[in-house]
Amino acid sequence: MKHASNPRLGKLKEMVISELFIDEVIRHMRYLVEEIGERLAGTESMARAAEYIRSALKGYGVESWIDEFYIYSSLPGSSELKVLDPEQLVVESFPNLHSPSTLPEGIEGELVYVGAGGEDDFKNRDVRGKIVLAELSYSPPRPEKVKNAERNGAKAVIIMNWGPRDKKVIGRGAIKWVWGNPTPETWPLMPKIPSINISRAAGEYLKKLLEKHGHVRVWLRLDNIREWVKAKQPMGIIRGTVEAEKFILVNGHLEAWGKTATCNSCGNAAMLELARVFMKHKSSLRRSIMFAFWDGHEIAEAAGSTWFVDKYWANLNRNCIAYINIDSPGLKGASVYVARAPPETWDLIDRIGEEFNINIKKYMPRKTGDNSVLGIGIPYIGIMATYTERELREILNWATLGWWYHSNEDTLDKVDNELLMEHLKLYASLILELCNSPIIPFNFNTTANYITYEISELEKLISSKLQVDLSELKLEAEKFMKLTREFNEVIGEVSSKYDEASCKDEKLNKKVQFINRALMKLCRIITPAFRSVAGRYGQDPYGLTALTKPLPRLYDVARRLIELSPCANEYHIYETKFMRERNVLVDSLMNANEVIEMTLELVK
Repeated sequence: MKHASNPRLGKLKEMVISELFIDEVIRHMRYLVEEIGERLAGTESMARAAEYIRSALKGYGVESWIDEFYIYSSLPGSSELKVLDPEQLVVESFPNLHSPSTLPEGIEGELVYVGAGGEDDFKNRDVRGKIVLAELSYSPPRPEKVKNAERNGAKAVIIMNWGPRDKKVIGRGAIKWVWGNPTPETWPLMPKIPSINISRAAGEYLKKLLEKHGHVRVWLRLDNIREWVKAKQPMGIIRGTVEAEKFILVNGHLEAWGKTATCNSCGNAAMLELARVFMKHKSSLRRSIMFAFWDGHEIAEAAGSTWFVDKYWANLNRNCIAYINIDSPGLKGASVYVARAPPETWDLIDRIGEEFNINIKKYMPRKTGDNSVLGIGIPYIGIMATYTERELREILNWATLGWWYHSNEDTLDKVDNELLMEHLKLYASLILELCNSPIIPFNFNTTANYITYEISELEKLISSKLQVDLSELKLEAEKFMKLTREFNEVIGEVSSKYDEASCKDEKLNKKVQFINRALMKLCRIITPAFRSVAGRYGQDPYGLTALTKPLPRLYDVARRLIELSPCANEYHIYETKFMRERNVLVDSLMNANEVIEMTLELVK
């Protein structure tokens, strides 16, 4: 499907992009890094940062405010780590936030290395009553590493930083597996065992001790504060002139660790510059653009964005077109553009890439990066440049966000200003496509293709090992494929006529409204079922590995069924769960197909 070209949109893009200035971005970035620096929820520095953002938006004429609300967060106390045997050594450390404090006398135990700390890394390893050593990564992120260790009976977790093996930088982070503020149902999932961070160099030394001696005994102590604090979250909105109630949500986290340059002062500064220029062209915007600078991102695990979703759920559900996350643009040395976005947006991302002669690799969104809108079904789009696979594997030890990530080494020299400017132009073009395209530029035939691919991948997993019926799911997926192709043809016809016609053609305007309503409805139906486990009204745990697998609702259940004996009690329990989760997917496709059929009747 190709949307008809829009000369007016092209001219607006040219004007907006020509008025973006890197000097303005650098000015904001310098203040946030050098005058404020680290800013954690509930602290004076976070309040100063929030007021700075609000004041800058107000200065540009943007309608702005600061939301205040309570979040369950954590503040660092201190930590100690000592090697007791086969040698005596003091290792510098930093507590993981939301970790429970130890007693003053600390805890000691045998050290066990578990690699990345994923679920499979604990198989055939006895970690009961032991202290686990894991490596920082997003496979899985910190919280799931600790949760896996806890489930397997470990008493504590030490996480070594990523990056080159000789680096002595200690990364900072949190291990709160619960996304956003806890509820009565999720409170029991809060961390129950202590965890600390150490440098990559220290972790490598501990690994060598284990390899050489076969055993290492360590002692650790830590104390943390865990409490409810008042978040201060700056917001701004530029209201459109045609569909003012509809909006694009442009967001990035303001709460930040260390010196904050790449994570995420560069993103905050880029958002301010976008707001400045878009405000100058307010009268040319079809839809509204909302800017959100999230508090509670780093430690309370997206508590600010989750509160926003909970508070304004109905408005977001009804009116939010897309959710553009701006985090860590302009990483020094980065060269590979990566997009985390749902398939219906991939054609749009390809067009933006072609516009700037950039190849953007596309992946499914993860439950990271303030993706708090997953359950609602608002398309999440996060685009940034990172490093080549060879650099990540051979040099950076998978430090996708730089070895300086979450530390005092995250200084302004880690930002490539030329690359940051390239990101800025890309974001401006993406926002304008979503804001000003009369028909929302989504292609659900790509989504249908991806769902078909996922079903085939799941079938490969279960093959002859399980007797489960996927016939109804495949039937509805095939129908979805056929209907989305037909829908695309109609969208193309209406789009070409709309660009040729006057916007005063009420019949044509109605068709555009019906199509856009259907596209947004399809997002709300498909994403919660096929991309989330928690579903429409909940929040999946931070970085949940299952969400990276084909058909997440079914994948983990199928894996467990394969491992169980068909005669086991647990097998029948999981078999029942599998059927019910399959029915969620079937029902969502049935609803999606009905939406398309009804819309085709209205617009043909």
